[in-house]
Amino acid sequence: MKKLFLCCFALTMVLGCSNEKAGQVDEAEGFTLLQRDATTLEASYRSGGSSVRAMVTESSPNIIEVTYDFGQPIIGFRIDYNQGVGRFMPNGALDAAQARLINGLAEGLGKIVPEQDTQRTRIEDTAMRQTSFMQIVPVGEALSPYEYVAERGWTHISCTCGQQNIGGYTRQAGRGCSCNGGDNGCKGRCGQGCGITSTPACVGSTAYTQDCAKHDYGLGSFAAASDDYSFASNNCSCSGVGTCY
Repeated sequence: MKKLFLCCFALTMVLGCSNEKAGQVDEAEGFTLLQRDATTLEASYRSGGSSVRAMVTESSPNIIEVTYDFGQPIIGFRIDYNQGVGRFMPNGALDAAQARLINGLAEGLGKIVPEQDTQRTRIEDTAMRQTSFMQIVPVGEALSPYEYVAERGWTHISCTCGQQNIGGYTRQAGRGCSCNGGDNGCKGRCGQGCGITSTPACVGSTAYTQDCAKHDYGLGSFAAASDDYSFASNNCSCSGVGTCY
């Protein structure tokens, strides 16, 4: 009888431990959409035991709060479309693994958010634009908070690929995977570039500007392109999924 009791006790402990372990797995690998409505978009991307959770919410009319929570750091934005003012609010540096999480998050968002910006809600468009901006935030560098203002403006460049003035420099810029200057294509787009063999959907924006082109060529800072990413109007159309644009 004692032996039977011990066996039952051991089995109970094993099942209990198994259930406890299963309960600890609260996020699936890959991209997960957690919430999506008129005022909120929440999503996560998990890989290799690490994750990032993005929360985009309209705290008041035309004011969008955006956070990217890695546990450590947490990077936030406040985009005020009424005043045309944005704030970048980091509390630490990004590492290479976290940058890869952002790439996965951007890819996942690109599959659920309408491709054409005219079909997106403000929440969806902000989510795509700021996640695209997160892809150019420097890795392994101390990050400081700053404010950027839309009224300081941006300068659009031509959508047609060619040698263009990108603000004191002449470089190849414009739509197309072949418009690469020896690197990723779509030089000058305020969003993810496109490679020769990898042609992503239209994520981020289809705004092509001088500051974004300067950043693409290492001639300008990511901070200088902040207002372009958040506020610049889309001057170049998207030609569809899986195409160079």
